[in-house]
Amino acid sequence: MAFPIVRVGDSNAAGGIAVVPRATVLSSQQPLAAFASRVTPHPCCGAPGCSIHCAAVVTGGSATVFAEGLPVHKVGDVDTCAHPRVQGDLRVLVMR
Repeated sequence: MAFPIVRVGDSNAAGGIAVVPRATVLSSQQPLAAFASRVTPHPCCGAPGCSIHCAAVVTGGSATVFAEGLPVHKVGDVDTCAHPRVQGDLRVLVMR
């Protein structure tokens, strides 16, 4: 199975955007998301007991595809807030 690669600007299921770029790698003219990129605050950030959604990072990554020496993130990887990545570049697919 192939999964789209995650770039800066791609979101998780709750709208949290990956914001930290890889300095030297582009996919469809957008930088790839850095390994363990910070994610923008997203719902329910600010509500009692929801602080995890205010400071999440992307986790997971490919076991076989690397950029700048670190695994690339792909759609389906789960952020530390438990939301999966749902957007990525459909023109660049990662096998696993």
